[in-house]
Order: sequence, then C-alpha cells, then structure tokens
Amino acid sequence: MNEKQSRTQNAKRNIFWGIVQKMIGLFCPFLVRTAMIYFLGSLYVGLNGLFTSILQVLSLAELGFGEAMVFSMYKPIAEDNKEEICALLALYKKIYTIIGTVVFAVGMMLLPFLSTLFEGDVPEGVNIYILYFIYLVNTCLSYFLFAYKSSLFVASQRTDIKTNIGTITMLAMYALQLVSVLMFQNYYLYCIAIPVTTVINNLMIEYRAKKLYPEYIPVGKVSDDQIQDIKKRVTGLFIYKVCGVFRNSFDSIIISAFLGLTILAQYQNYYFILNSITGFMLIITSSIVAGVGNSMESESREKNYRDFTKFQYIYMWLTSWCTVCLFCLYQPFMALWVGENLVFPTEIMAIFCIYFFTSQMVNICYVYRQAAGLWWQDRYRPIVESVANLTLNIALVKLIGVSGVLLSTIVCLVFINCVWGARILFKHYFVEVSEKGYLFRLAYYALITVFGCTLSMAVARLFAAEGIMTLFVRAVICCIIPNIVFWVFASILPERKEAVALIKKMISR
Repeated sequence: MNEKQSRTQNAKRNIFWGIVQKMIGLFCPFLVRTAMIYFLGSLYVGLNGLFTSILQVLSLAELGFGEAMVFSMYKPIAEDNKEEICALLALYKKIYTIIGTVVFAVGMMLLPFLSTLFEGDVPEGVNIYILYFIYLVNTCLSYFLFAYKSSLFVASQRTDIKTNIGTITMLAMYALQLVSVLMFQNYYLYCIAIPVTTVINNLMIEYRAKKLYPEYIPVGKVSDDQIQDIKKRVTGLFIYKVCGVFRNSFDSIIISAFLGLTILAQYQNYYFILNSITGFMLIITSSIVAGVGNSMESESREKNYRDFTKFQYIYMWLTSWCTVCLFCLYQPFMALWVGENLVFPTEIMAIFCIYFFTSQMVNICYVYRQAAGLWWQDRYRPIVESVANLTLNIALVKLIGVSGVLLSTIVCLVFINCVWGARILFKHYFVEVSEKGYLFRLAYYALITVFGCTLSMAVARLFAAEGIMTLFVRAVICCIIPNIVFWVFASILPERKEAVALIKKMISR
C-alpha cells in the first residue's frame, strides 16, 4: 500500500472507531446525566460542570506540550528514526512528571478560594473540598501514568488503538457511575469512579504501546536545536490553549459565580448536547491531522490547498446539517429530557446554534495550522481573543445573563479567531493564495445554513405533533431538507466535484 493510500485508510479507520466511541460517549453520559437530574438534582449537574471547568484551567500547565511532541514525531516516524523517537519519548516522560507535580501543587493552593466560585446553594451534605480533591487527583494521574506513550499512536496515525482502549474504560466508568447514582444516590462514589478508570486506561495504553512498539523506549537525549524548536512551538500552543480555556471553561465558572449552580445546570444541559455533536466533529479533525501533517511533508502546497478546500466543503456540509438539526430539535428534546422548567427561551437556544456553527467553521483551518506547526506565528491572536472574550463575558453576563456569555464567545470566534486565524495560515503556508476566497466560502456556508434552518422549521410547523412524535417528524425533515439545500446551493463551488469523489472513495473502501 502506498503512502497516500495508507493515509486514507488510517483516517477512515480512525474515524470509524472514533464514531463508535463517540456513540457510546454520547449515550452513556446521557443516561448518567439523566439519572443525576432525577435522583440527585440539577445542582449536582452544575457542580460536576464547575469542577470539570476548574480542572481544565489547571490543565493549562500542560502548555500544549503533547501536541508539540506529536508534531516533532511526524518526521522521525516517516523516516523510521528509532533513536530520535526514543529520545523524544524520554523528554516527554520527564516533562509530564514535572507537569503533574505542578498541577497538583497549584490545585492544592486553590482549595482555600474554592467557595468564592459558588453563587447560591450547594447540594446539602456535600463537602466541595473532598470532591474537588478527587477531581484533582484524577487530573494528575494521567500525567504520572504513561501518558507520554499515547503520542506514539497519534503520530503513527493509529488513534483507533487509543480510541478503543478509551471506549472500554469509558464503559466501565459510566457503569460504575450509573450504579452509584441509581442504587446508592451517592455523589462521592460517582466521583471516585473517575480516577479508578483513569488508572486502568493508562495502564492499558502502556501495555498496548509496549506490545505494538517494543523498539520505542524512553531513553536518549534530544538535541539542543530540537529542544529550542519544541520550546518555540510549546509557547505558541500554550497561548492557543489559554484561548480555548477562556472560551469554554471560564464560561461555566463565570455563570456559576454570577448566576448560580441552577442556571449553570441549565447551561450545562444545553452545552452537553452541543458538545456531544462537537465531539463527533472532532473525530474527523483529529483523525486527519496526522495525515495532513504527513502530506505537508511529502506533497506540494498546491496539492495541499486542493485537499484543504475539499475537507472544508465536506466539514461545512456536516456543520450546516448539524446546526439545522440543533435548531429544529433542541427545544422539544430538552422539554422531554429535563422538563419544561429547565428549558431556555427560544432566543437563547438560537444563540447556542450560532455558537455551534461559529465554533466549528474554523476547525479545518486550525487542523492545517496545527499540521504546519504554525503555533508560534499564531501566538498573538489567542491572547487578544482571550482578553476580549473574558472582558465581554463579565460585562455582558451582568447585562443579559447567559445570552451575554454566549454572544461574547461568538463575537470573538467570528472577528478574531476566524479572520485572523485564516490570515496566519495563508500568510505562512498557502502563500500564493489569498484568504479572501476562504472567508467568502465561510460566509456563503453561513447563508446556506440560515436558509436551511428557516426552511426546515417552516416545514416542521406544518405538521401538528406532540411529545416524542414532534422529535420524530422534525428528525425526518432534518434528514431531507438541509441536505437538499446544501447540495443545491453549494454546487457552484469548484471543489464540490473533488469533495464528492473523496466521499465516494472512502465509502467504497
């Protein structure tokens, strides 16, 4: 099998198993979350979301080192340079041990200030400090227990192995959590299941890596020039990760601090659905990034640009369709799932849909910036976006509540992330092409999506249905109308023919 075929097959395999994991990762958390709402109460859902967000902030200590290491492994793996790979693993192991220690120390220092992040009631009989400690231990365990070995699977385009191990341990974790909630109504047991399965997952990663790649052991020393190159990339990645944390984790923290755990629980319920779909989209981008990186090493920039437009077309088709599905199905689903009292007004639901679309439309551009290693060149944009997002969050949450938090993120995504991020890619890699064509396409995809939402909802309102039948009718409509709309209106784009050919090729194999 030639290199190009290998990239296609790896991407296809990674996407397939990623979808399997995501299906399980969507259904099981849904069951657990539903059990928590009805057996423990919505405050526990908000508490769970808050702790997760706090630990995501602490994980900034990772600095994006893992992604930088994976990028550094592309070339030695392609050249089968075992000595260099082993040296990189040794460096990776050393740095992750330091990171785990730093995260634990900083996490413990935050304990006295934990109560300031809560507005209103906390679940009765719950010690937030013990729960926080459990979450902190779970975060640190990953760094200490063979986390560096997972980079081998990613860099060699075998994320399906890592995915399958994660699927097994994830099933075990959700089973334990469900038992904890349904049989014991005990949130402490629910939390303890997380670090237990983290240990199992990392031990399985170590076992599979040792069996599949016995020649790769953490020994040797990386050259000074390469260390300097990694430091430069890590700096750019760290700044980018700060932006991601400000965009996601700080939203939950700010809502908890200003609006309380009950409103946070509502927000987390909507965000859970949105994030589940985002997870499916992430399967695609994470599955192709190593192949894109390999292609950038071996193919011309003209060929890579054609691939870029093809991937963007396919990805935006999926994004447009998912956005229409959210717009039509969000409210009736939430009413059936959590009850009318926890359903946001339609206007806020529509803003969630815009949030989803704008967060996804930049992802293919990010994949290519990531594969090209442009983190250092992109270092200023995340700083500006983070400051603007946090400032707008605090200002608007006081004025218009949850809508303000979402709108501040949307504004930053469109005017800073999208436009500036595209400029970085086209200035430093696709140097012979202007980013204006790319931005025009995104605007056109947005118009197609708005029309798809409007037409689909208009058709849905022609059919009188109640309860679960509303979901069924609207789901059928969403399977037909938005895809027809995209197919018709996106036919004018020149990359449509190659994109459709690629889809047929992957399906036929």
